[in-house]
Amino acid sequence: MFNPTEEFEFNGHKATIIHPKKPNGKWIWKTEFLSAFDQAEDALWEQGYTRVYYQISDKFGSYQAVRLMRSFFDFITEKYDLSKKTILFGFSRGGLYAFNFALFYPNYVEKVYLDAPVLDMKTWPPAGSVDQKMLFEEYTLNESTLQTFKENPIDNLAEFFSLNIPLLLIAGAADEIVPFEKNAGKLIDFCVENKIDITYIVKKESRHHPHSLQDITPIIEFIER
Repeated sequence: MFNPTEEFEFNGHKATIIHPKKPNGKWIWKTEFLSAFDQAEDALWEQGYTRVYYQISDKFGSYQAVRLMRSFFDFITEKYDLSKKTILFGFSRGGLYAFNFALFYPNYVEKVYLDAPVLDMKTWPPAGSVDQKMLFEEYTLNESTLQTFKENPIDNLAEFFSLNIPLLLIAGAADEIVPFEKNAGKLIDFCVENKIDITYIVKKESRHHPHSLQDITPIIEFIER
């Protein structure tokens, strides 16, 4: 009987591979929240895309996280004969991982899909929260140095877009958790001002949840285009 899900540990962190029945060599790397709002991933899996998750939570896309991702990338592409370019899905805080991995290793990335992404850590996690305390520890920051920290994705937009990696952005304009105006909205404004072509969908009345779209057709079309 075909069991698609394989789980194992790599460098001390849990990995999950969901194998399709007829793999096409392409793979979706969900950087956080493997099963959350995964209608598009499931549809692509049915078409032969391998689904991948590497659980390095609470590292917030840090330099250490990106190095771990690079080692994991090398391991699974060789072991499972996967494409040497991945398709990154970065939802919410997963946007930090997806953006930074693409920034550091653009030759390993085919496309990026960001959904309500955290792009500025001054806006999320909430001040005084457990998440913020973990972020401070991971990045060796504090309340003061966070304000002058210049390695957020939002600070590196020019470098990111110079890499010409196709990007899909989906976000809710009424996001109450990851403020739209200072994250996704700021990225869109940058692209408009600099005449950079990206695919984006703003859900005008939507909050942080639900992610993705009721009609996933635009996501599938972006991936397969």
